[in-house]
Amino acid sequence: MHHLAEMYQQSGSTGTYLRGYADRLSELLRGLDYSVVERIMGVIERACNERKAIYFIANGGSAATASHWVNDLVAGGYVEGQPSFKAFCLADNVESVTALGNDVGFDNIFASQLNARVEPGDVVYAMSVSGNSENIIRAMDTAKRHGATTIGICGFDGGRLKNACDIALHIPTTKDEYGPVEDIFNILDHLVTGYLTMKRGKWLHH
Repeated sequence: MHHLAEMYQQSGSTGTYLRGYADRLSELLRGLDYSVVERIMGVIERACNERKAIYFIANGGSAATASHWVNDLVAGGYVEGQPSFKAFCLADNVESVTALGNDVGFDNIFASQLNARVEPGDVVYAMSVSGNSENIIRAMDTAKRHGATTIGICGFDGGRLKNACDIALHIPTTKDEYGPVEDIFNILDHLVTGYLTMKRGKWLHH
């Protein structure tokens, strides 16, 4: 089954498809294990309070969401007089990413950066729609060897990432639902960072 393809074929009109997509996204959001989301939120909050680093890793469109997470934590979550979030997106440095891709292979672009940076107690947060991105899996292994806490968010059947990290949030979907899974990646950012920002005493309005 390919949910989006079947929905498109059965839609009959643009409006029907658009509403169907929105309904499907709502269905997936309702099905999330929010106890796992709470655990993820707790790990991120703990890292901030203990002044540990949080490294976000992802590919393609999900890498844009990884950058978005960093923006929302570092800038949006800043509160004068409180510990700041030490968040980094390892896909953001194009010079390092392309050098490592050229020198040691694309499969090692994140693991090599973590080898140089990650310390015990840090957090590595990975997003992979398929759960099978080799550079993500290698990064999880590297993070664990260095004593970091690993978080993985994945779609489809969960792939290898589902069992490769300390905390996994699986969004079960068919294998054409890249869009809905990546939508949820971004919604999770706003759920977690918005709540933690307000918990720290900063409202989201200006």
